[in-house]
Amino acid sequence: MTVRRIANFLDQEGVTNVTLAADNLSLNEMKGRLAEFNPDLIHCFHAHYCGSITRQLAEYFKIPYMITITGSDLLDSSLRNHPDTVSAIESAQAIACFHKNDAERLKEFFPSSWGNVSIVPQGVESMPIGKDDCFGFDCESFVLLLPAALRPVKGVEFAIQALSQLVRNDKKLQLVIAGGVIDTEYAESIQKKLSNTSFATWLGEVPRERMGTLYEQADLVLNCSLSESMPNSLMEAMAIGRPVLAANIPGNRSLVQNGKTGWIYDSEAEFVQLVMRIRKNVALREEVGCNAKKYVMKYYSPQLEATRYKTLYRTLVPV
Repeated sequence: MTVRRIANFLDQEGVTNVTLAADNLSLNEMKGRLAEFNPDLIHCFHAHYCGSITRQLAEYFKIPYMITITGSDLLDSSLRNHPDTVSAIESAQAIACFHKNDAERLKEFFPSSWGNVSIVPQGVESMPIGKDDCFGFDCESFVLLLPAALRPVKGVEFAIQALSQLVRNDKKLQLVIAGGVIDTEYAESIQKKLSNTSFATWLGEVPRERMGTLYEQADLVLNCSLSESMPNSLMEAMAIGRPVLAANIPGNRSLVQNGKTGWIYDSEAEFVQLVMRIRKNVALREEVGCNAKKYVMKYYSPQLEATRYKTLYRTLVPV
């Protein structure tokens, strides 16, 4: 999704590009396609999963390459410390991070690469909303949406546990979880918890063309992650004007200005208090949602994202 957006807006900026999926093409297949395309540079997303093959391609074609750090390649120590990741980062001519917190962390782990690091915030597009699409929510319910794949870092169990306290006194609270299975063992534990709750529902992976409608039908969008870089889910919700409540971690703080464009919580007790407050105040939700939309569309437009990448490319491939 991120790559598709960037490629599209780069094309509008006059940067001709081709996208190659590292999980679907072999090294030789990529060489064949790039030989026809004749690139000036290669840009990879995710240092671990795409870094090694990108480095090999750049060496083969004798052109520069850059990496965009996407999150787990920096935050997950098993991926960050892998020899392929280390080699890819240390050999890259440029590295882009979504925000300064990631850049500073990258400097800590890879000090020799600091001079090659730039900050390029993610862009976000306003998603389409289907007028006739319906998820069957009770119109009287207060719907809390947690867009999250089922894996430990997303903190899905936190939302279930925290809201179970409130549901005892507020039967109209409804937690909706949307995301595919990444970690099978974790997914099984979450599904077991859900089997014993009446207020929480897991939709599985929702097609992207329906996600705008799902955000629109939610009263509050959650992010309960233990770590994030710059979460697409928050940006997408904010772009539609939905209020958000997010865990106090660097990636979320890079987007959410507490009390202005959303809310940040530090503990389960604070999470519960904020949900109760937000639930009771429709005008506050509308005001904060409106602020959120204005903020992300001003500072995180896909056009601005593409312009920043084009400028960075020019430092690697002078005219």
